[in-house]
Amino acid sequence: MDVSQLEPADRDPRKLRNTALLLVAAMIVGAFSILWAYDAFGERTSKSDRPALEYKINDDCRLVTSDGEERDIQDLKGKVTLSLIATIEEGVASETTVEALRAAMASIPEGAEKPHLLVFVLDGSEEAPEGMAEVLKEFDAETTVWRVAANEDGKVSVRAFLKNRMRFGTYPEKRDGEWVYDTKIVLLDHHLQIRGIPGSNEGWAFGLVAGMEEKFAAAKISDPDKELMQLPMTTERLTQFLINSITYLYENPEEKGQK
Repeated sequence: MDVSQLEPADRDPRKLRNTALLLVAAMIVGAFSILWAYDAFGERTSKSDRPALEYKINDDCRLVTSDGEERDIQDLKGKVTLSLIATIEEGVASETTVEALRAAMASIPEGAEKPHLLVFVLDGSEEAPEGMAEVLKEFDAETTVWRVAANEDGKVSVRAFLKNRMRFGTYPEKRDGEWVYDTKIVLLDHHLQIRGIPGSNEGWAFGLVAGMEEKFAAAKISDPDKELMQLPMTTERLTQFLINSITYLYENPEEKGQK
């Protein structure tokens, strides 16, 4: 073909304008459809007592516990599990988180199954795992507790797993001599699905909520006459949500995915 004989096609401004208008209209309709779907889902789940589904852990992760045994995160399938981060040096940084854990355990009737505890110990060592045995020792009489070495010398990066798979909010590490990590509780169902507050995509951040309550109380003291917006969440309410969610999971052990 002699391309030198080809001529540029004539452009019809009217057709181009109509095509552009059709594309814009399609985008607007698509956007409204997505928003409607989100609103419908939010309306459906906001009135539910069903803990929200955040993420499903499909990966394997080698865990060395305080008894020296090697386990895997997938071994927890079939159990309801509460997970959190701690250190031998300081325990759990948020006392509010520990109080919520106590309340959740105490709420379960005598003789009924209680959640398994999975505690990642940042300064725990695979070479001397017995050093982790005293972390949250008070719960040994109530349930099975796995204290997992999560120092940086392990064969696998458990700390990266905490951030990327367990959905803790920050990579845990020591900065300027201070431990920095997310103090929330992670709730896992029987299928290793991470569950959150019903009707919300928020997790069980008791330390964060306690901090908000402290700031609110300080603001009321500094200016008693000022009308303040009420907090969207309190530690008492969040604790009850957690208790209700644990009860729901035990009552619906076969449930998978969102409805």
